[in-house]
Amino acid sequence: MNTVTIKINGVEYNLKGRENENYLIKISNYVDGKVRDITNANRKLSTTAAATLASLNIADELFKADIEIENLIKKNSTLEEKNLSLEQRIKELEEEIEKNNFSHLRITESLNKELEDLKKSRIEDYEKKIDILKAQVGSLEKEKEELIQNNNMFKEKEVELVEELSALNERFKMIEEEYKKINNEKEALKAQNKDIKFQLQTSKYKVLDLEKKLIDSQIELAKAKKLSNPLIKEV
Repeated sequence: MNTVTIKINGVEYNLKGRENENYLIKISNYVDGKVRDITNANRKLSTTAAATLASLNIADELFKADIEIENLIKKNSTLEEKNLSLEQRIKELEEEIEKNNFSHLRITESLNKELEDLKKSRIEDYEKKIDILKAQVGSLEKEKEELIQNNNMFKEKEVELVEELSALNERFKMIEEEYKKINNEKEALKAQNKDIKFQLQTSKYKVLDLEKKLIDSQIELAKAKKLSNPLIKEV
């Protein structure tokens, strides 16, 4: 039994209890706070009246706490019932899961066997494809060697063609220079031919004029002969 001296509304009391001192002091401080709240609210109240009202308030809190505890107990009972129901459901689900696991295990074993068979079949197919690819690689290697040889031949031919092209370019330059020379000569001949044509045209006009003068002279001569020869009669 523990004994502790407490104060409530300024009055000391010796409080005994089985609980520890801290707990007893905490309770006394709570009651003292309630009494002081009532006294501060109405200073005309006597100590007895304040203590009575504080007791009523504390009793009200206690009753309300009991009601809340009772509601909590009811809720707890409901929760326990739900918990039992959930435990039963969990048990059923565990049994169902166990069955599903067993079924899943059988399905897994079957799938594993199918997978192994498929792997074996795929491996055989891949091995065949690898053999085919190896043969194709061998063939491609041969083609590669032939292409390399052909490429070397083409390179040699390319060198020859480059040299030949270079010679042709040189020949083309010479021909181009010769063409320019011939073209210049051609232009000169054109100019000369034009001059010759002009001279021929001029000479032609001169010849025509001389022919005309010659004919006129012959006519005049014939007239003179006719006049000088009495034997010639006019027709």
